Amino acid sequence: MDLAKRFEEAFAYAAVSVSSLDAHTPYPITRAKRISTKYCLAVLLTLQGPDAGVVQAFLPQRYSDVITVSDLTCINSKAVALNLVYKGVYDSSKSYLLAIEPSP
Repeated sequence: MDLAKRFEEAFAYAAVSVSSLDAHTPYPITRAKRISTKYCLAVLLTLQGPDAGVVQAFLPQRYSDVITVSDLTCINSKAVALNLVYKGVYDSSKSYLLAIEPSP
């Protein structure tokens, strides 16, 4: 792929909050990377949307903390096919509930 095409694709994806994902809908994870933000190290997932669009979402810190470099390598090398599923919000703490499930 040429450099011009990669530059064009760099901003082609919409960044969304995990809360804006459709509940109980599996979003195939196509890429995962660790990003340094001004607050902490975070994991940014590139997801295939249900309408064939591509979106990116940052995982909340408690989920980012459990993902290892080995996990990122497996996802990016397509050694495993996984889906991110937004399950809603935990009532008492207002925390996002997420699951990573194997693709069928």
